[in-house]
Amino acid sequence: MSSERYPGADSLAQRGQWDEATRRVIMDRVHNVPPYRYFAGHWRATLEALCARVIPQDDRRPEDRVPLAPWIDARCYQHTISGFRFDDMPPDEVAWEWGLQGLDQVAQALHQADFVDLDGPRQDSVLEAIRGGDPPGEVWSRMPVRRWWVYIALRQITGVYYAHPRAWDEIGFGGPAYPRGYFALNNGAPEPWEAREAPDGTRRNGR
Repeated sequence: MSSERYPGADSLAQRGQWDEATRRVIMDRVHNVPPYRYFAGHWRATLEALCARVIPQDDRRPEDRVPLAPWIDARCYQHTISGFRFDDMPPDEVAWEWGLQGLDQVAQALHQADFVDLDGPRQDSVLEAIRGGDPPGEVWSRMPVRRWWVYIALRQITGVYYAHPRAWDEIGFGGPAYPRGYFALNNGAPEPWEAREAPDGTRRNGR
């Protein structure tokens, strides 16, 4: 996938420069999207709808979209931890369960429908209520809404997105520099192998 801002970006073209362990991890991330094993049915659809509002990808062909919800599901299934946990928060997988329930509770209070059944603008209004820090819903008496929104929803969804080479191409990141390393003493300019940013006025849409 070409980037509008970095039209020559192709981080996967650099994979021959990576060590075997790095190449294996990244190519697995691209080609082996995990199956859903934790969430199913309504809750899987709710997670997918949330991911689609946090990082919309409707302007891309399906094959060019970065899969988000399956990796969140995998984190929950594997009980993956972030290395820390606030003392007023449950384990991440429980926080995801409660948070998805909370989305529905806010959606029902504001629009008398579940989150997944709302159109985009009304879903955004639900997320705005959550971001505001005082949404309706019993779930938020059990779990701090700001912590869920920032450290569970936003942090993990964006973390999945920016771990993917397609997202790297959007921001002009050439991928891991190991073992090659950064060697050019050029006052912060790109390395010879990194993509160049398109000049203003000449950017093109390559999606």
